[in-house]
Amino acid sequence: MKSEHAYLEVSVDMKFLEVAHPEGGRFLVHVDHITSGHYRPAEGDVKTRLGLDLDARQNAIVLFGDEAERAWQALQKIVAATTSE
Repeated sequence: MKSEHAYLEVSVDMKFLEVAHPEGGRFLVHVDHITSGHYRPAEGDVKTRLGLDLDARQNAIVLFGDEAERAWQALQKIVAATTSE
């Protein structure tokens, strides 16, 4: 299953999250490597923020704005698909 967004694609079967890299390009994170996440919706002048803590093999990821919102929605779809199996 792919998102309609050009900057974010999600494979529910493989459980990868693809996001824009802050230095350019894109990268994939396997959702099994996410140990925790913190989502904060936009409020006033503060942008939406999504912080993902990853296992010891990878650095943490912090996304802002639309990218954070798209990633959060993609993770919610994966959670819904996983819990409905």
